[in-house]
Amino acid sequence: MSFFLFMWTILLVGLVLHVVLDRSPARRTGARVLELTALWFVVVGLGVNGVLAGLVHLGPGAPAAAESIGWAPSPFQWENGGSDLAVGIAGVVVAWRRFRGGWMSAVIAIAFVQLWLDGIQHVTQWLMHGNTAPDNVGAIPTCFLVPLIAAVTTWAARRATARRTAPGAHESATPVRVSA
Repeated sequence: MSFFLFMWTILLVGLVLHVVLDRSPARRTGARVLELTALWFVVVGLGVNGVLAGLVHLGPGAPAAAESIGWAPSPFQWENGGSDLAVGIAGVVVAWRRFRGGWMSAVIAIAFVQLWLDGIQHVTQWLMHGNTAPDNVGAIPTCFLVPLIAAVTTWAARRATARRTAPGAHESATPVRVSA
């Protein structure tokens, strides 16, 4: 479970520090906090987490990783590690502004499916098979919450930004007359 606690700590401390130290003109507005939250949950929660998980399942520590989840080492770790690594790399790429938008939506959609299915498997292993290994039970909150928070904050940030920039959204906006 220490891997998951470490990732949540990095994610939340990094997010809070980014919000506090943000120098954007829109700093500490609701839209900006939502934008930063979405960014941190995609880049770190899905990206960095996915890269690290992928490397653990693909590397020499794979047998220990399997045991910490309560499973026997298996060739399926190679497949799981590859999927984690692919989603993770795509999530990290979203750190660059030009790869947001569609990339962010794609990463969230893919991670949502992958991690929720992983989460269902972890819950099943726990409840039906008594697998209380630390990284089986410890993975459950991450599998469900990270993609959910990433999706909700991304949607809310985009909605808040659209409202803020829509014509007539500001009280000072003056209507434009079009001659017939």
